[in-house]
Amino acid sequence: MTVLFYLLGYLAIASFIVLAFTKIKGYLKASPLHVRWELYPVPHEGKKASYGGSFMEGSEWWTKPRHIEHLGDIMGIFKEVLLLEATFKHNHALWFRTYPFHFGLYMLMGGTIILAITVICGLLGASEIWGDVAKMGGMVTFIHNVINAIVLIGAFGIVGGGIALICRRMCDEGLKVYTTKEHYLNLAVFVLFGLLTLAAWAFNPDYAVLAGTFIHNLILFNFQPIDSFFFNASMLCGFFVLIWIPITNMQHLLLKYFMYHDIRWGDRPLGESKKDQETITNELLKYKVSWSAEHIAGDGSPKTWLDVATSVNKK
Repeated sequence: MTVLFYLLGYLAIASFIVLAFTKIKGYLKASPLHVRWELYPVPHEGKKASYGGSFMEGSEWWTKPRHIEHLGDIMGIFKEVLLLEATFKHNHALWFRTYPFHFGLYMLMGGTIILAITVICGLLGASEIWGDVAKMGGMVTFIHNVINAIVLIGAFGIVGGGIALICRRMCDEGLKVYTTKEHYLNLAVFVLFGLLTLAAWAFNPDYAVLAGTFIHNLILFNFQPIDSFFFNASMLCGFFVLIWIPITNMQHLLLKYFMYHDIRWGDRPLGESKKDQETITNELLKYKVSWSAEHIAGDGSPKTWLDVATSVNKK
């Protein structure tokens, strides 16, 4: 059973990587040429973003070199992902429920990364992260305390925020219309994961030692049992969550960058993209237009958009 436990861990990690890669690749390949949203401010406009301006407000902008403020994009996605800025501005009631949930996820993900780096440093000889606490250096002990605090706060955030979001979906008449059983199941899975993590934290003397030992064993293919029912149960639930995220609507965690950077903030002029020009010329203009309307020079007969674009309506 111990070997199976570790094998499930490898399977979950590999599945998450493969499914995430597949989802992102599928999005990039299948998504159509986006219609400009024309929503301002766009963060990479620099100073113009402060008042909702655009590079197109300048005279003959198409003849001048365009400057993109990449730091603005980075800060924009940072504030949206880590602070849920748009939700805070436009829906305070929802933000106070969804932010603890997301913050809890970020805490657990960040804690896992910190612990993994510490374990790797230990394997390279920096210090010992697993086993007898008395053998650990001061810095590693400090990291342990930080990890334990992060896990506690993160688990509480996931449980509290998840339950609050479930209640919100059950009670809010507007959200009820868009809520499916999958939404409740998604949140319930994360709440269960948070509860099991809290139990593992509460019923073990040092959660960081257990987690560090597990990561250490994973890296070295050392299939030694972890003597904690709740830790093992929380890890099994975590394995499921890793596989679950890319195949449900929780995959927005993976695609949020593209939703904002590529769609919402995408303001690249057509003349700057040879690929977009080829897509329009070789694909989009060949789509058929079969309805009748004077404003598109339609007479009911099958035409392509190229026919419409090149025809002249004398009226």
